[in-house]
Amino acid sequence: MTVDLTAIEIERRLTAIETMLPTFATKADIHSLKAEMHSVKAEIHAARAEWKSDLQSLTRWMVIAVLGSITAATTITGLIVRFVGA
Repeated sequence: MTVDLTAIEIERRLTAIETMLPTFATKADIHSLKAEMHSVKAEIHAARAEWKSDLQSLTRWMVIAVLGSITAATTITGLIVRFVGA
């Protein structure tokens, strides 16, 4: 099978390729994109660590609040039983 291309067909194909060339990424573009992706990944990692720390702190304070409420309720109930009588 042979392919016989006319000069017009070759010119048409080259023109099509040349119009697409500016849209292709260069090595520098790819390296820049990789660097940006690493930067975003680091920001996400830092945000996740901060969120995890905030969640742990919130959980700790919730446990303290619940235990304090239970202690206060128990103490008040004990005082009521002692002074008012059952």
